[in-house]
Amino acid sequence: MEQTVRCPNCGSENRAGQQFCGACGTKFVTEAQQQGVRCPNCGSQNLGGQQFCGTCGAKLAVVAQQMPAAPTQGVPTTVVTPIAPRQQVEVKPSWGLAWGLWWRMTLLGLLIGGLIYLIVVIVMVLAFNYQLPFGS
Repeated sequence: MEQTVRCPNCGSENRAGQQFCGACGTKFVTEAQQQGVRCPNCGSQNLGGQQFCGTCGAKLAVVAQQMPAAPTQGVPTTVVTPIAPRQQVEVKPSWGLAWGLWWRMTLLGLLIGGLIYLIVVIVMVLAFNYQLPFGS
């Protein structure tokens, strides 16, 4: 009977000695890759597959392939599209905008002018009733 290896990603049976899973394509990690890698700078032991020392940050001499951190089969992926940079939009003045502004300013002027006129009339009526001298 031939030896088989179970894939850690999808669980399918594969022939021993294969480097990749025949069902999902996951790279199998060998025992040599699972062993730690000693840092040439500080001598600390690091996990297999690391490129830099976890203690001192020096580049490790032996770079082994890492096993995927999480199973990828059956996990929905989201495609992220890059966002285009914002572009300045030139707003050209139109007669509609100009007329709208003109009417608003006219109405505001009439309102303010009407209020001033009303205040002057009220002051004049009160002055006439109480016979207050103006400009004498």
